[in-house]
Amino acid sequence: MKTTTIRMEDKTLNRIDSMAKSLSRSRAWIINQALERYLSYEEWFAHEVESGLDEMRNGDLATQDEVKSSLEKWRVVNAD
Repeated sequence: MKTTTIRMEDKTLNRIDSMAKSLSRSRAWIINQALERYLSYEEWFAHEVESGLDEMRNGDLATQDEVKSSLEKWRVVNAD
């Protein structure tokens, strides 16, 4: 494992320390967990966007009626 230094707002560091204390974990553990969750989400999101763009480029798009049907099925919009 490598060491790095970052600058952060006092308020953020206080929140980290508070969380670390409440979970009986170290500051480093909290920061590493937060970064892992952030990176996992951002990597997933970038992959999903790229997949969607690939579908669009390949012409694999839903019609307006298909979208409306799906939204109605999940009761997001009225069938009227």
